[in-house]
Amino acid sequence: MKYFNILFLILFLTTSAKAQSVKVSVSKVSIPTYTEPEREELPMFAENRVHQRSSGNPYPNKIVLKVNREQKVDKEYTLIKLENEYLELQILPEIGGKIYAAKDKTNGYDFFYKNHVIKPALIGALGSWISGGLEFNWPFHHRASSFMPTDYEIEKLPGGGVIVWVSEHDPTDRMKGMVGIVLNPGESIFETRVKLSNITPLRHSFLWWENVAVPSNKNYEIFFPHDVSHVFFHYKRSVTTYPVATNAAGIFNGIRYDGAVDISKHKNTIQPTSYFSAASQYDFFGGYDTGRKCGVVHIGDHHVSPGKKMFTWAYNQLSQSWENALTDTDGAYCELMAGSYSDNQPDFTWLEPMETKTFSQYWFPIGEIGVPDFANTTGAIYVKDTIKVQLNKTRNVKITVKGDNQILYSGKATVKAREEYMLPADVRMKLGYSIDVTANDGTVLMSYTVKKHDTFNIPHTTQDMPNIKKVESPHLLYLEGLHVDQYRDPATKGESYYKEALERDPNFAPALIALGEAKLRNAFYSEALEYLLRAEKVLTRFNTRLENGKLYYLLGHVYLALDEQEKSYDYFRKAAWSSAYVSSAMTYAAMLDIRKLEYDKAVQHLTTAITYHKDNAVANALMIYASYLQGDKKASERQYLSVEANDKLNHLARYFGVLTGKVSARDFMEKIRTDKNQVCLDLIETLLVANLQKEAVSLIEMLQTHEPLIFSLSAIYADIKGGSPNDSATEGIAFPSRRIEMNSLSHWAKQGSRKAQLLLGCALYAKGHYEKAVALWEGLSGTDYRAARNLAVAYYSHMDRKNEVLPLLKQALSLKPNDEQLIFETVYVMGKLGVAPIERISFLNNHKSVISRDDIMLEWARAYNMAGQEDKAIELLRGRNFVPAEGGEHAVAEQYMFAYFLKGRRLMKENKMQEAVDCFKAAQTLPQNLGAGLWNIVRLVPFKYYEAICLKSLGQEDKANENFDFITGIEVDYFSNMNLPELPFYQALCYRETGMPFKGDMLINYKLQDWKEGMKTVDAGYFATTPFFISFCDRAVQQRSAYYSYLLALAYRYTGDTKLAQKYIEQAAVSDPYALNIFAERQF
Repeated sequence: MKYFNILFLILFLTTSAKAQSVKVSVSKVSIPTYTEPEREELPMFAENRVHQRSSGNPYPNKIVLKVNREQKVDKEYTLIKLENEYLELQILPEIGGKIYAAKDKTNGYDFFYKNHVIKPALIGALGSWISGGLEFNWPFHHRASSFMPTDYEIEKLPGGGVIVWVSEHDPTDRMKGMVGIVLNPGESIFETRVKLSNITPLRHSFLWWENVAVPSNKNYEIFFPHDVSHVFFHYKRSVTTYPVATNAAGIFNGIRYDGAVDISKHKNTIQPTSYFSAASQYDFFGGYDTGRKCGVVHIGDHHVSPGKKMFTWAYNQLSQSWENALTDTDGAYCELMAGSYSDNQPDFTWLEPMETKTFSQYWFPIGEIGVPDFANTTGAIYVKDTIKVQLNKTRNVKITVKGDNQILYSGKATVKAREEYMLPADVRMKLGYSIDVTANDGTVLMSYTVKKHDTFNIPHTTQDMPNIKKVESPHLLYLEGLHVDQYRDPATKGESYYKEALERDPNFAPALIALGEAKLRNAFYSEALEYLLRAEKVLTRFNTRLENGKLYYLLGHVYLALDEQEKSYDYFRKAAWSSAYVSSAMTYAAMLDIRKLEYDKAVQHLTTAITYHKDNAVANALMIYASYLQGDKKASERQYLSVEANDKLNHLARYFGVLTGKVSARDFMEKIRTDKNQVCLDLIETLLVANLQKEAVSLIEMLQTHEPLIFSLSAIYADIKGGSPNDSATEGIAFPSRRIEMNSLSHWAKQGSRKAQLLLGCALYAKGHYEKAVALWEGLSGTDYRAARNLAVAYYSHMDRKNEVLPLLKQALSLKPNDEQLIFETVYVMGKLGVAPIERISFLNNHKSVISRDDIMLEWARAYNMAGQEDKAIELLRGRNFVPAEGGEHAVAEQYMFAYFLKGRRLMKENKMQEAVDCFKAAQTLPQNLGAGLWNIVRLVPFKYYEAICLKSLGQEDKANENFDFITGIEVDYFSNMNLPELPFYQALCYRETGMPFKGDMLINYKLQDWKEGMKTVDAGYFATTPFFISFCDRAVQQRSAYYSYLLALAYRYTGDTKLAQKYIEQAAVSDPYALNIFAERQF
């Protein structure tokens, strides 16, 4: 990396003669970069997309669908460097505000993995993501903006330290998140100081995970506190003992341990996986390289930050694929992740409207001390043989070791920061002994006692919730719905459960309120009002005063959306009777006071809001302007200075600073380094609730001097000022989603604006107003390629008009020839609708010259496979370097493996057994150019089974039995069902082949019952999810039919009932003509 001249800031902050000053600089640096492709211009309505085990639906944001590996350039980035005598931190505000590098200056060790190239891969919520450094993740993991710019501000602290704030309005929920990276002089530890503010009207769930990449190798170790006896996988679906794992508690994420394995040693984890620590009473964890004798420790208050996790790509083919995808020369890494308000992924906490949560995490490097037994923000203690102490600040301390009711050692010392201090060799710790490190004034800095911890506390794993139709209790249905909403379930919404609860009890108030909230969130205002008024009637049957203000608060917002301001105001005031809703309700009451020009009341109500929640970001900002409008300029100035001291990147407050003469328009705009249009829309949403139209216009006009307006803002501007929106304006980086956007677009759509009709349809469709969206798009589809395509999505997913989908997609292609996304969606839908593979091949051949995307190539390979042209599929796949999306590696592997599978099965029919063996073996070895690998070895089972059958026919029974034993040795569990639900069928066949037919018969007997029951089950949402940005969503009944018909066909094939087997495989093919496994079963 080459440094250029520093652009504009070097601050030397000196504290004392004893410590060097903290230095901060902002410079431009050049980093080799694989440039990010353009965002896709079509909206993605990926309703059942899964991302990090929760919803990955990207709307309203535009996404990136491919990577660039052809062009690497030297690209300039803004880099902020924080440095004291011990640490050097490098921050890239243009890439999610991540800490790009962290160096221990005492030994030159990068205790965070430093990637010397920016090489985006498809891991992020919106596509692009890079490895390395420290990534800040919220409100879900691998956040939407991890490859987007953040705002930043540098602040000098009273003690001489420096804090670098990075801040954003989250692109998904529009909440405000900021983190301050704090470095003080004389300390070898830094803090991440977090403030998360829900500046939106409704609550949202969130998690916070700090994701640190560390350089890994076979000398690396992870360490959790000694009271951690077990670790979980995602969603707590698997559990195993820690640090020594076995299969005793079940197979952990598909990993079969060979006896007892110490998984704290990185080298012993061969398959990619995650280890989430069990609950601990200690505040630390970390990683250590025993070869380099260097490592890193994380500290977080376990009451607030219970999450402790390690993820690794490990040491199989998948790890090599991802190393190639993410870096050029920097090698392997693993990730140490620290969660606040979350101990798993997914695991979410609510952030209420107008609520701010503040908390801190800490990171520091360690050296010769080794893997510590205890650590806190003061330092670390090692007691395994000799006793060693490392401090993060030079201190005069007293160290005392106690045991057997006596003091075994007591001594004073000056312990220098980052240096190991060793006690005399004859002083040792054992069970029950304790060590205290105290300051001169007696303050205990560190205290650790060697304890025996409970190891008989391994919990059961998390199970699926009971099916919606089998739950009688409306309360349990409500809790299931709440869980679905809170955990951002990718397959369903809480509404299904709340409605089912009302089927059990029409007056069940919690479900009525939850449905009202859901309908309000999705702009079904009349329905929201109906549910909430029903709830009010139920809850006030005996009590006229509710115990909770939520119902009234929601009613306030419904009436606000319906433009019934007096009723809205009354309900906000009622909501404020409940302490939990005082701050949020009074904030909105104050906005309506301003709307009525009652500034004294506004100030009074904002004072109440701030009194109840001093960090209410919106109320604090509004107070600046309300005081100004009231005529109290001094109070306004005091409030502005107060807000600025607390948050220099509160853009609503900063804009009121512009209006009151404290901030220049230029400074205001230049400090918005995130998307200016989107931020201004957030501010205008608040301004217009208070009817501050003149101020909204002024903001839009300021914005116009810096960058073009997106269409929504152009429409809002025209609403207020007159004239018409600029039809040539684009949507920018996101499609419309806010109420103010939808209101304005609705107005202009009625005036005949085709752009407004298109975009309003997008917003309505994303919120579930499918019929209204279709009505808007139908009038545009003849001339607008996006309208034609969107209509195809709606007809396929929700209108049951699939026969009209392909003509619409072809019409869209005629309007936008050679558009790769339209090519992909067309050939994908052709496959889903059962169009002959030869026709799909022909279609792709007609667009051959413009195809560059991996996903289109996979559709080509699929068509070749289904056309009986497996060699062409293999040739295509071998001739390209693929970079799959995370979670999509199997999509690449599947086409390659099935090509050989189909060839092998055909050769078996021709009695060419050795050639068939070669094919099945080839299927199990993936070429590196595929960029793929297997997350779970169960996917090898079909290939190993047929290989074994061939080997047995060739007289190689011992080799065949090895395969049969491999298959029967796999435990059927959640993860085997996820990867290969037909595993029991293959196991039954293996039992039959190895002389245990009764065991196979019983297995199929039980599975037949399970699969028949599964066929009848009713889904609350989608049956399955996908990691891909697929807008064409299949109905649950269709997906379920395909899934279980296939399994029943296999079961009846085993029992010898060929008639039923044929019936079910044909039924499966009708339900899903796209699936290769169903296709293969029909062929053979």
